[in-house]
Amino acid sequence: MRKYTLLISSACLLLLSCGKSSTEKKLWDKHWKVYDVTPPPGIFDVEATHQAEDLKNGFYKNAWFQFTRDGVFRASFGGKADSGKYTISFDGKIISLYPWQGTKMYEQLRVLKLTPQQFDFNTILADFRMTLHTRSAE
Repeated sequence: MRKYTLLISSACLLLLSCGKSSTEKKLWDKHWKVYDVTPPPGIFDVEATHQAEDLKNGFYKNAWFQFTRDGVFRASFGGKADSGKYTISFDGKIISLYPWQGTKMYEQLRVLKLTPQQFDFNTILADFRMTLHTRSAE
């Protein structure tokens, strides 16, 4: 019985690490430009729709994100640059962002859609209930 439990556990870890590897390959070394901001799905909310449109045409206009193979992220939004370190969860669905100095995570991105050309995500820690839709500029 222990042998089967160990085998099943090993298989699960292998499948989870495949999720991380797939995310890395699609995410790395691309310039992800924000092209849309949308409110959460569900009941139509006029105020949230207007807020998303304002963010798209203001704070996130010309915004971009970049993730390198060596665990560095770079971003520009609201006219300001940001950079730091990042890690990807084993299943590839959460990207955790860290400052250059220290180990205290300051944001997590929930991957909603990731293809070689499109990356959609929302934040977990911040009280920001919008989805950012990005496209690869490379």
